[in-house]
Amino acid sequence: MVNEVATVSRKRFFVSLVGKTNGAHLELVTKLKGFGQIEVKSFGESDYLLVFCPIVSRVGTDISEALDKLPGGKPAILVVMHHTFNPDQVLPESRRLVDNPNVKLTVDCLFYEDKLLESNRNYTAWIDVQKYLGVSKQPTLVAKFMNYIRRKFDINHELQISVPQKKFFVILVGKTNDAHLEFVAKIESIGHTEVNSPEESDYLLVFCPVASRVGTDVSEALENLPGGKPAILVVMHHTFNPDQVLAESRRLVNNPNVKLTVDCLFYEDKLLTSNRNYTAWIDVQKYLGVSKISVLVAEFINYFKMKLDSNHQLQISVSQKKFFVILAGKTDNAHLEFVAKLESIGHTEVNSPEESDYLLVFCPVASRVERDVSEALENLPGGKPAILVVMHHTFNPDQVLAESRRLVNNTNVKVTVDCLFYEGKLLTSNRNDTAWHDVQKYLGVSKVSTFQTMFNMSQKKFFVILVGKTDDAHLEFVAKLESIGHTELNNPEESDYLLVFCPVASRVERDVSEALEDLPGGKPAILVVMHHTFNADQVLAESRRLVDNPNVELTVDCLFYEGKLLTSNRNDTAWRDVQKYLGVSKESTLKTWLAKSMNYIKSKHDSSHEHQISVSQKKFFVFLVGKTNDAHLEFVAKLESIGHTEVNSPEESDYLLVFCPSRVGTDISEALEKLPGGKPAILVVMHHTFNPKKVLPESRRLVNNPNVEVTVDCLFYEGKLLKSNRNDIAWIDVQKYLGVSKVSILVAEFKNFLSSNLDFIHELQILVSRKKFFVILAGKTDDAHLEFVAKLESIGHTEVNSPEESDYLLVFCHVASRVGTDVSEALEKLPGDKPAILVVMHHTFNPDQVLAESRRLVDNPNVELTVDCLFYEGKLLKSNRNDTAWFDVQKYLGVSKVSTFRTMFNSKCDINHELQISVSQKKFFVFLAGKTDDAHLEFVANLKSIGHTEVNSPEESDYLLVFCPVASRVERDVNEALEDLPGGKPAILVVMHHTFNPDQVLAESRRLVNNPNVELTVDCLFYEGKLLTSNRNDTAWRDVQKYLGVSKVSTFQTMFNMSQKKFFVILAGKTDDAHLEFVAKLESIGHTEVNSPEESDYLLVFCPVASRVERDVSEALENLPGDKPAILVVMHHTFNPDQVLAESRRLVDNPNVELTVDCLFYEGKLLKSNRNDTAWFDVQKYLGVSKVSTFRTMFNSKCDINHELQISVSQKKFFVFLAGKTDDAHLEFVANLKSIGHTEVNSPEESDYLLVFCPVASRVERDVNEALEDLPGGKPAILVVMHHTFNPDQVLAESRRLVNNPNVELTVDCLFYEGKLLTSNRNDTAWRDVQKYLGVSKVSTFRTMFNSKCDINHELQISVSQKKFFVFLAGKTDDAHLEFVANLKSIGHTEVNSPEESDYFLVFCPVASRVGTDVSEALEKLPGGKPTILVVMHHTFNPDQVVADSRRLVDNPNVELTVDCLFHEGRILKCSCNNDAWLDVLNYLGVSAFKEDSIQQKYIKKLYNLLRDHWKLLLVLLCILVGLLIIVRMGSGIKDQEKATVSFEKFFVILAGETHRAHLAFVEKLKGIGQTEVESSGESDYLLVFCPVTSQVEADISEALEKLPGGKPTILVVMHHTFNPDQVVAESRRLVDNPNVYRTDCLLQEDKLLKCNGIDVAQFDMQTFLGFSSSQDSGTIGG
Repeated sequence: MVNEVATVSRKRFFVSLVGKTNGAHLELVTKLKGFGQIEVKSFGESDYLLVFCPIVSRVGTDISEALDKLPGGKPAILVVMHHTFNPDQVLPESRRLVDNPNVKLTVDCLFYEDKLLESNRNYTAWIDVQKYLGVSKQPTLVAKFMNYIRRKFDINHELQISVPQKKFFVILVGKTNDAHLEFVAKIESIGHTEVNSPEESDYLLVFCPVASRVGTDVSEALENLPGGKPAILVVMHHTFNPDQVLAESRRLVNNPNVKLTVDCLFYEDKLLTSNRNYTAWIDVQKYLGVSKISVLVAEFINYFKMKLDSNHQLQISVSQKKFFVILAGKTDNAHLEFVAKLESIGHTEVNSPEESDYLLVFCPVASRVERDVSEALENLPGGKPAILVVMHHTFNPDQVLAESRRLVNNTNVKVTVDCLFYEGKLLTSNRNDTAWHDVQKYLGVSKVSTFQTMFNMSQKKFFVILVGKTDDAHLEFVAKLESIGHTELNNPEESDYLLVFCPVASRVERDVSEALEDLPGGKPAILVVMHHTFNADQVLAESRRLVDNPNVELTVDCLFYEGKLLTSNRNDTAWRDVQKYLGVSKESTLKTWLAKSMNYIKSKHDSSHEHQISVSQKKFFVFLVGKTNDAHLEFVAKLESIGHTEVNSPEESDYLLVFCPSRVGTDISEALEKLPGGKPAILVVMHHTFNPKKVLPESRRLVNNPNVEVTVDCLFYEGKLLKSNRNDIAWIDVQKYLGVSKVSILVAEFKNFLSSNLDFIHELQILVSRKKFFVILAGKTDDAHLEFVAKLESIGHTEVNSPEESDYLLVFCHVASRVGTDVSEALEKLPGDKPAILVVMHHTFNPDQVLAESRRLVDNPNVELTVDCLFYEGKLLKSNRNDTAWFDVQKYLGVSKVSTFRTMFNSKCDINHELQISVSQKKFFVFLAGKTDDAHLEFVANLKSIGHTEVNSPEESDYLLVFCPVASRVERDVNEALEDLPGGKPAILVVMHHTFNPDQVLAESRRLVNNPNVELTVDCLFYEGKLLTSNRNDTAWRDVQKYLGVSKVSTFQTMFNMSQKKFFVILAGKTDDAHLEFVAKLESIGHTEVNSPEESDYLLVFCPVASRVERDVSEALENLPGDKPAILVVMHHTFNPDQVLAESRRLVDNPNVELTVDCLFYEGKLLKSNRNDTAWFDVQKYLGVSKVSTFRTMFNSKCDINHELQISVSQKKFFVFLAGKTDDAHLEFVANLKSIGHTEVNSPEESDYLLVFCPVASRVERDVNEALEDLPGGKPAILVVMHHTFNPDQVLAESRRLVNNPNVELTVDCLFYEGKLLTSNRNDTAWRDVQKYLGVSKVSTFRTMFNSKCDINHELQISVSQKKFFVFLAGKTDDAHLEFVANLKSIGHTEVNSPEESDYFLVFCPVASRVGTDVSEALEKLPGGKPTILVVMHHTFNPDQVVADSRRLVDNPNVELTVDCLFHEGRILKCSCNNDAWLDVLNYLGVSAFKEDSIQQKYIKKLYNLLRDHWKLLLVLLCILVGLLIIVRMGSGIKDQEKATVSFEKFFVILAGETHRAHLAFVEKLKGIGQTEVESSGESDYLLVFCPVTSQVEADISEALEKLPGGKPTILVVMHHTFNPDQVVAESRRLVDNPNVYRTDCLLQEDKLLKCNGIDVAQFDMQTFLGFSSSQDSGTIGG
């Protein structure tokens, strides 16, 4: 039946499900609700039915059954839902199967699991539903956009590019599985029409799927072809390989009616994404005479339509109204911005209240709000609705105001809003955004109205008047006006306004007056006063105060420098003011972009236009007068990119390009002396520096050669041009000189846009000349040459079968002996008369191999290009050498750069093909032929990650995995490993070489293996239990994958095919729901929680520790169900994430508990800690979860965003109840609730719940009770207890224990300080609890986060006064001071070369003797009369070094700030001292990195003030503390002191346990400071005893000291085994009472000392004992 499309006014619908949709239908229901439709609960209430019919068998059957039960008498929309994962599934339309008269519309949808797919099919279905319901977007937007595009194309040009609309008839000569439909659709998309008979058609479209041989099938297809019609033959090859290489079928066709033959690849029912198919479609378009523009314009429109379809907000039309403005005070024109916004949505300002539809009243507050509002409304004209805008003058965008609407009782005032403004401008603030939002809401304005106004701008004409020299800088301003549709004219009479540019040459007032004297009368004028300066932040008095000419309606100030407008706030403001005056809305930027885009598209097919914007193609010769390290090549490449060509002699060139790397002056003169005469020259002076902000005098002032027409300066460093403003300016100047139009930039921008939208990429492929080549192999390449061949095919070239057919020869010459000999032999037999490309291939595994270029050995005139390539074992290496070779080949063949992008794009699109490859799941048995220190486990894990399984016996396995670590000689170890190998099974042999060098060069071990069962041998590098990250290991793994037939996608596939297990949760105590996070992690890797132990694969037992660990664990395991493996999670309640715990697994002896882990939690949440990370890692390892599952989790969570965003929050109303003074801190909480869709109301009666804020003023309990006494009854309440503190980590008892009011359903605690909520875990937890209570989905948090991120531009607006400084060094800093200087430059300050030029001095005083002496000497030579910053630099390696403030030693009145810095070996240390110093400098210079009223700044200021004002007290306390430490130290006895001063030389080592050789680092350290190890205790001066802790510390120490030889001083090193470098250990010295023993502690893991503070302390203690100062050796143990 034919679907009806009549508009209906129905709004209520009833949903009828006739099958299982998994909730996928809800998305469509939500969309319907989104534009005003209402779902009802019964059939009787509805206006129409919405019937969802998921297909489970056949479409016809399922639809019939669905409609049998349909209630009669109501119109129905039938949605037929097809379950598939393919968004491009081709379906016959189901509407042809429906004959029920009540079904007014039938649409088809695609869904998968519980989601509608993102597909054209679903998009079309939704459009049809909208059309049926009368919600078409076409009248409001698309038509305007289409008209706009049509206006942009002149009719003649459009006629030139249009495609004749033809008709075609489809002939199928085999089974295509409907894959041909995609080709048919493409042809229809360019305007051709499919007809039902050959007679009606203009041409035939013949699809011939190859079933046997191509020749046979093609012949049969053409036998019965109707005569007299031209035909396109599409030969379709069935394959899953998009890179399938095919002989072209056109050579088999001799039927004269077949005008074009193309080859296509398809698989099942889809055309593949491949170069072959792209080429076929391009050939068809070319034959049909289709221009690229047709498809591009259509896709561009579709793209834009899709982008504007968000939430279907474009359905609402805005009534165009008129308003009259009433000013009740002085606004300094700030109200004009509000007026402009109203005009931008289509409303019009009129000249009298009588003409208006409503009044717009602006009331700036001058005294008190109430009085000013009353006065403003007194004289309000009656009978008209009014909008009252109360305007508050302030510079603070976060000013908190009481809402003025409470003061208004005039019935005509329909809406009252508050706005903030300052000096004639509305502030950028939440308050103003809210005001505008409220006005839009009142006026019924949809978001689309802003977009609509884009296409209705007034087009005006202007005349330019120049009253001085602008160096063409004004042209940028003119271009901006033209970009918004205004037109420059040649005389004032025709213009709508005058544009006057007045560059300031003397004084502003005089120049402005002279400019306006001769101004033509009777025309309004815009005056642009132009100030010449290089300082973008130049502060200027506004020139408008000097203008009294009534015709000048707007005056703005601009900054420019050497022919360019600066990028500055001043210029941005000027342009905004001009836009505001001209009534230009912000959306014009988008319109401008569209216009430019369409012009660009048009220009590509309009030769006359192309001619106007094209750059004259010139030739240049490069002249180097020094060494640039190839940095100049980047500049040359840029010139080539705009169409200029480098030539080989000055005579051929149009101009010279001279590069002069120099010491400016001498080098320039020398460079120009040798310059060939008679040619214009561009001189590029190149300065070698690593500083991109280097300030240089311009070199052009040193050039007087008349042939040098432009001189520019460039910065470079080590062979590269720097990214810097200086280089950008140089390139712009060169472009300007060469007459390069600005269109180049536009073209680049448009291409970037298109490249980011994959829909357009096919249309932008630039065709290269299609050539044919013949391959000649002059040696064995192991198929490595095929990659090169494939690259040539990817750019459209074709390999042929004989030299005669080819356009050129491609010769591959593998170097087997000497390059010269091999090249000569390769070229001897070369067929004559064909140009050739010679590729010399060098076999090496080193991608950085340095080679002499082989082209110098070639003298054959037919060889037009010679390149060198590196390959290894059948593959081209990834190397610069190979990239250069391919680049040279492309350049020779004239290939455009887009080919590279195209190739890359095609490779990325191969993922569907990759995913079709399945990996055979095999079993393997591991055979260890030596000790690998578990390094082999990583290899085993890799195999498991691709789906292979390790088994317990050789008999079960499909293959053996043999690890052979080399212990002596490779050959001997390999032979021994293979002797005992079980027979009859194929084996992979992994030979493991122990080395710390990842680039170790090895002979391949496979040459030593002759066992027939060993089918693959690979070599691996490992060190101390780990495989190295190296090319050798990567190659080994790739070889194993290749042998096993594993595709690249296997790793990806395993993410989604993990073993799905079931678990049952047992709680042995109260966890406050903290265990749920652990459960969620298990579910995220595919495991499922079940409801009984019987269903589960394993038990998950959570045991929160309430008394003692042992007792709680025992009780938890007593009632454990038997026969199931269990994971025991022991949960420790603490707020300290670094809590040190004994491992609980030592307390578990239940055989069913296979894994025990410890976790830390606090108040219902797992802590973020190493302990918890380790626990989760252990669980994953036990469950056999590969690392990739983490990626899978992340991937799934990212993919869920669309689903998350569909969750709507129940919209509720709340009433705020304040029980004390919060300084408005509660407003942030209120704003959070509003941000998730809840609404604040004005009375408890209207609300759904109460929000009670109780700031604590005395005691918590008393304040809470008083707050709840007067609480209105009958409403649920959320109580927010607010604690005033500046400490975000304040620990509080939970207030909920004090609340017994049954109406209070949730109590949370918040921290605030001076009117703001603190950024703290406590507040985050409070907000999460509120969200959880309210049932808020995750999307709210995302929405809030997104909105807060959008404020970043406002937050980061920092203005810094630009100053100059001179550096004064009073000693040797080893260049450490340069970092400080760089920091100052980064905030806009400039280093100058003399004290006279500077605004202040920066004095660096490194301390060499005493601080006081060095500071005094530094200041003695200081030039007077300038303020000074003194930086006292202390040399130390300790970032925690405490230094007394040096400012107390400075009495020079010019030194306004003194700071202390720590540095070591030419670097400033990263430490709090240096951070404080930099903060002090910023503070002194008036630079702020924060908003003025931010919490961070206040906190830092208070901390700074505390340290500054009380440093003496802190110093006294520090001295007392140091004194106490010294007294304690002295109290340990005279012997300790004596030992500290005795010098020892020889030591004897005693091991009191197994250290796994970790003690050797200590021994080596002692030897490094001159100590000697001896063979007996008798020879030694002291003993070095290592005591590794294996049981209890005290017991192990006692045993170690029992057997100690007497009478020798001893160093006892107590070694604690741990993986945590921050492990806290009790000091062992309290356990040692032997007076000869000097003890220290250290941490080790396996056979290594950990790098930690403990090691540093141990080293210091040793050196002190031995009489060494720390300065004698600043290294660290093991370092």
